[in-house]
Amino acid sequence: MIELKNVSFSYSPGNPVLKGISACFEPGGFYGIFGPNGCGKSTLLKLITGELVPDSGSISPRWNDSLERARRLAVVEQEIPVHIPLTVREVVALGRYPWRRLEGTSIDIQEILEELRLAPLAEKPYSHLSGGERQRTMLARAVAQDTPILLLDEPASSLDIGFQHEFYRRLRRFARKGKCIVMISHDLFIAPHYLDEALLLKGGAIFAGGAPTEVISPENLHTVFQYQGPEYE
Repeated sequence: MIELKNVSFSYSPGNPVLKGISACFEPGGFYGIFGPNGCGKSTLLKLITGELVPDSGSISPRWNDSLERARRLAVVEQEIPVHIPLTVREVVALGRYPWRRLEGTSIDIQEILEELRLAPLAEKPYSHLSGGERQRTMLARAVAQDTPILLLDEPASSLDIGFQHEFYRRLRRFARKGKCIVMISHDLFIAPHYLDEALLLKGGAIFAGGAPTEVISPENLHTVFQYQGPEYE
């Protein structure tokens, strides 16, 4: 479980990026965090990973060292590497690195490749992949890491609409197997159909939270994004 209690953060004094954030993300849940550019979504993710430390409030769990964190939490960053001198299979296998000194922690890399439709690309150089294939490879690496918590920052931005639906279905299946999955997304129209809960940020604070259909409502989109949908024409 991830729990944030009244968390605030600023990069410079007097300019808060996040203000009084309280939220709880449970095992077996698929959560989405939405909001305009600059509202603090990626900063919130960095606070959860421990890359940043809050100015006030508390976040749990906290880890004793980087190895413990790598065994508990996997991250798929928004900026996907383009050039890695490895095959797809080798990149995915990197997810097992935190477990290399433990016996009895093997995982079937081939099964993960097949689950994410990467098996035909297994021996292909990673640098020859399309943007969507790289995103799926990085998700497969994170899945191979076999952590109870999975954080994703815009994980479907390079996928076409068909793959987006498939991608979110797979994330939801991973959650149903017990993972806690937290995703930052700008996909306000597809992703919410697959989520258990959604958070909507505005100005560094939580504007709305709860059931996706209630959080991602026309009224909220109009207020937070100044989105002029057909309801306002």
